Amino acid sequence: MEHSPKLYTLITGASVGIGRALAIECAKRNMNLVLVDLPDSGLDKTIHYIEGQYHIEVHSFAIDLTSPNAPLDIYNRCMELGITVNMLINNAGMGHLGSFCDYDYQFYQRILRLNTESVVVLTRLFLPDMRKLDHAYILNLGSLASFYPIPFKIVYASSKTFVYYFSRALKTELKNTPVKVSVLCPGPIMTNQEVLERIRQGGIWAKMTTMRANKMAEIAISSLLKGKAVIIPGLVNKFISLITMFVPIGMKQNFMFKKFNVRNKI
Repeated sequence: MEHSPKLYTLITGASVGIGRALAIECAKRNMNLVLVDLPDSGLDKTIHYIEGQYHIEVHSFAIDLTSPNAPLDIYNRCMELGITVNMLINNAGMGHLGSFCDYDYQFYQRILRLNTESVVVLTRLFLPDMRKLDHAYILNLGSLASFYPIPFKIVYASSKTFVYYFSRALKTELKNTPVKVSVLCPGPIMTNQEVLERIRQGGIWAKMTTMRANKMAEIAISSLLKGKAVIIPGLVNKFISLITMFVPIGMKQNFMFKKFNVRNKI
């Protein structure tokens, strides 16, 4: 008699912040985990906490996803260990704030490899195996920035727009398969002191759109399992995303220029 394989949720950028919260939420739901993050990123602390709280199996890969071969290395390691991934959470990402020419081309290469290339390549590598399962899920991390052209955060915001449309289109391609695809578009998330300081400086709107990481993770995983295409945690954030549909792009650009203009903050 053929036995069903043990299933795992693979999460990138799992050491801290949103990734850590998603890992804990999945552990609460009895999901075995494969956690990926940079070497010396604190991943061991997250694993120690999860293993102390929940009776699940956890594997970890310390790897830099901005390395061109990193996605293939992750996939090959899973194959060598006999790991069957039924949920892929592409969470790892990085941002920036500053004029476009404030950063060199290598910095933008790293952002694009992490925020977009790793999402596409990991998805392409794991998807054929996921399609053979009874149920499988892909969650890609977008942002409220997915809906805006944002001066001074040009490459970050553009990368999240890519993730949004990639996820929506892939979901449609896979509608007659066992694989459900969702894109998570949160607003500000309370993760560390630096983020809290940016929220404080952002005024009333930043405070109204902010959510705790554990609450966001609960909403994200519940919505993913229900097959929701776009997950926007928080009523205020949903309202903001709806309003953007009716605002001309020029007005959005001008508003974001004033909000993020680093030259006015020197």
